[in-house]
Amino acid sequence: MHHIEITHNPFIVETQFTINGHPPAEGCRLTSYRQSRLQAWIERLFDELDALFNGDSNFHVSFKGVESDYLDVQEAAEVAIARGMQVTVEWVATKPTETRLDRMRKLMKEALKNPKFHAYISQDAELQASIDEAFNADFDVYVVATMSSGKSTLINAMLGRDLLPAANEATTATITRIADDKSSASFRGTRIDKDGQEVAFVEGIDLKTVEEWNKLDDTLQIEIEGNIQAIQQRDNVRLVLTDTPGPNNSQDEEHERVTMSFVQDSKRNPLILYVLNATQLSTNDDRNLLRLVARAMDKGGKQSKDRFIFVINKMDVFDPEKGEDLPSVLARVRKYLEDNGIQNPQLYPVSANLTRLIRKPHDAHSRKERGDYNAMADLFSEEPSMNLLQYMPITSRVSRTLEEKAYSPLMLSSGLPAVEAMIDEYIDKYNLPHRLKRVYDALNSAIEVGLNESSLTAQLEQGAEELKRINEELKVLQARRQKGFDVEAYKDKIAREGKILPESIEQSLTALQKVNDDFLKKTAGVLSGSVKPDMAERAMNEAEQNVRFHFKSLVNSYETVFEESQETIRNDLKAEYQQYVVDLFDGCQDLELPILEGIRKSVADISLNLAVEKKEIKTRQVVVGQHVVKTSKWYKPWTWGDKETVNVYGDEAYVDLTEVWGQRQTQIRTEFSKLVKSARKRIETGKDTLIEQFLAFMEQEFDEKFDALLNSIEEKLNDKKAREQALKEAKASHAWITAFKSKLDDTLAV
Repeated sequence: MHHIEITHNPFIVETQFTINGHPPAEGCRLTSYRQSRLQAWIERLFDELDALFNGDSNFHVSFKGVESDYLDVQEAAEVAIARGMQVTVEWVATKPTETRLDRMRKLMKEALKNPKFHAYISQDAELQASIDEAFNADFDVYVVATMSSGKSTLINAMLGRDLLPAANEATTATITRIADDKSSASFRGTRIDKDGQEVAFVEGIDLKTVEEWNKLDDTLQIEIEGNIQAIQQRDNVRLVLTDTPGPNNSQDEEHERVTMSFVQDSKRNPLILYVLNATQLSTNDDRNLLRLVARAMDKGGKQSKDRFIFVINKMDVFDPEKGEDLPSVLARVRKYLEDNGIQNPQLYPVSANLTRLIRKPHDAHSRKERGDYNAMADLFSEEPSMNLLQYMPITSRVSRTLEEKAYSPLMLSSGLPAVEAMIDEYIDKYNLPHRLKRVYDALNSAIEVGLNESSLTAQLEQGAEELKRINEELKVLQARRQKGFDVEAYKDKIAREGKILPESIEQSLTALQKVNDDFLKKTAGVLSGSVKPDMAERAMNEAEQNVRFHFKSLVNSYETVFEESQETIRNDLKAEYQQYVVDLFDGCQDLELPILEGIRKSVADISLNLAVEKKEIKTRQVVVGQHVVKTSKWYKPWTWGDKETVNVYGDEAYVDLTEVWGQRQTQIRTEFSKLVKSARKRIETGKDTLIEQFLAFMEQEFDEKFDALLNSIEEKLNDKKAREQALKEAKASHAWITAFKSKLDDTLAV
């Protein structure tokens, strides 16, 4: 038996392996996982071990870390066992995640009470933004579905009251965000119009008001706050449920694109509840959205899969007495999802309506609701196969949570409480560790700046002769700086040679172009041959839906490339700045004074604060061709005019789809071409903006900050009293920062 020890720290993303008492050899695949999140490699772990020992697959794994990660190790082990390996797993527990966040919050307060440390944080906009994001308690859960899935009923069941309109036709026409507020006895709502203005507020909002707001053409979003009964109270997390319009079910096409962006967001990895109607699968809207989900799930790692919870709703319509077998129903749903590219989907069958009626006060039931409740209560209580919990892939931790809540057997059978417990598990597994890492990284950056500054001052504790040499070297450094960065020369160089986009961004743009070309080629292949007029109309309608959907997904993909380009270009410019600092000090090493290295580090620590702010992106109007986009978006909405298709075939007995598509594809290709050009222009403009900010920093702020640093050192060199005071403060600062770092590391240790 081979003994494998794994210690995984999800808060600083660090993993240590030992194999039979020894660390893996350099070059072993396991060494590449040392600084990767467990969910990125756990599904490959036992295959790697099997290959390492040439098929001698008898392993005992000792895992030290948090429970949610241990459960993933256990799941991977079960898969390995099913494939013939011999695996046992034990867990060495560590401190729970939420207590660490409480401790980190206290450390943050302690840090901000230190004036110097507070300054290190406040002077760096990116660092401050990381801390703000880490302590933002809001956790978004997006509820996504196509028409008639019972999505609004499911949300009402989670709320414990009927607040969203629910019917058998499309009812969600705008985006509604519902934030949990355990202190509130009622719900309050705000309506936001398309100008982003709050135009209505209601304390004690009800179903009728939400329904009216939902129908208004100028409603951009509805914001609601109140007690979401289904979710446990947490000090560090506030759940935000977002009800999204389904595809082709929005009074504003922008709403649909935003819904798609939640699915495509592989950077934040928000949790998606994808609600399916067990009785009505296979709509064109559903297929498009599911294929988008499949691509998002394929992007890498277990989290890409965990963030999609497939909720199979309306299970209460099936009756085993009539021969309707629930396992067969779920098998059909699984095959449907797999046919749309989703491998090994995790299915959670529920009756949202039963959960809703259990939570709704019985004296508030309508006559129909009383009948529905009694019928479902009999069905779920008397028929063992209707206990939906038995079909769910829940963890031991979720089972424990459900036991602690002491739900009635009928409530548990409805299935939805297990989905709610899965949300809590996702928060513990991904959201809290991610937030802790953001704080840890930000505080460590500030710690590094502080230690560099205190170490630099400490080096002034020298004799008179040594201080004289330092003074001479500072004069040489000052002279080199005056001959340093030539902004005009840099501008001329860019004008002459250009500042090309990074290779990775060009590759992303090329890949998107190929995706688009392949899509149009595939569409042309489908729209070919001669068919009857009614078939032609159906084919063209479906093609229109597909093209619109593809266009919006492409817009979101270009948005992602824009964000990636901003980060990549910022990093490139920071690297140029660091190289400039190295070059600046390159000729000042004759005296080999340690203080020069301290100055170099302090200069390198100066924050560039390079970023294109949201207001610079969102408020500009863009000309695409001869059309001004008044919505201030960088892409252009358009109309298809597809009703002309009817005129093409009129009363003819057949329609040549190849000819019809040939007439239409020129317009469609033109619109996609405009999108591509507009996206590239936006990315290029963003690049130019960052370069302008970099040049402005080098021309204005750098000299000021550099001179301030050198003047401070010179003052301490020439004024003994000032030097002694600075040394005293530096030693105290160094001691405080060292002790603070020790507490920080201890907080996140496993």
